[in-house]
Amino acid sequence: MAIFSLPMHLFLSWPLDRDLINHVTHGMVVKSLATQQLSTFEVLRWQQETSSPNEQIRQLAIDEIGLMLKRFSLSGWQPILLNKTSRTHKNSVSRHAQFYVSQMLGFIADNYDQALTINDVAEHVKLNANYAMGIFQRVMQLTMKQYITAMRINHVRALLSDTDKTILDVALTAGFRSSSRFYSTFSKFVGMSPQQYRKLSQQRRQTMPG
Repeated sequence: MAIFSLPMHLFLSWPLDRDLINHVTHGMVVKSLATQQLSTFEVLRWQQETSSPNEQIRQLAIDEIGLMLKRFSLSGWQPILLNKTSRTHKNSVSRHAQFYVSQMLGFIADNYDQALTINDVAEHVKLNANYAMGIFQRVMQLTMKQYITAMRINHVRALLSDTDKTILDVALTAGFRSSSRFYSTFSKFVGMSPQQYRKLSQQRRQTMPG
């Protein structure tokens, strides 16, 4: 058995099933319905590589963990445990707050690549902006701005890996409006520049078996 601690913004940046994300962010423990998802060798290697002094090695391990979670998401899963802390948290959040946040998550998923503001999200659910921000953070345990940014970074990572679009085109397509802000945000979330990430993704594809 191994435990990997991942930053919330990193987990949210991966293209996973929305229900899975909602369960995990609300404190649920989930298990895969498929057997033999991981080998002991892979787990031990990730344990070593996630603490490697080499940034590229660490990033490779993180990307592989992300792919494993994507496979986990696609192959089926089920909740198995709600711990005391998360139960207390969930009880402190009213049903109407959870309903509104669910509506906000759907709206953000459909519009994060536009010039989306917190006021836009609040207006969609017909709530005061400050109130909307408050219940969103209480339910999701991160700010609305952080969540929107994580969605955009996820889109950027996919475009950098799978397309030949210029870095600027990628940033604009994902909803960023300032190149300088995009570069600083991407580096903060991913731990390297967009150019480095694209190069690393290309190298990975070249080394993968045909």
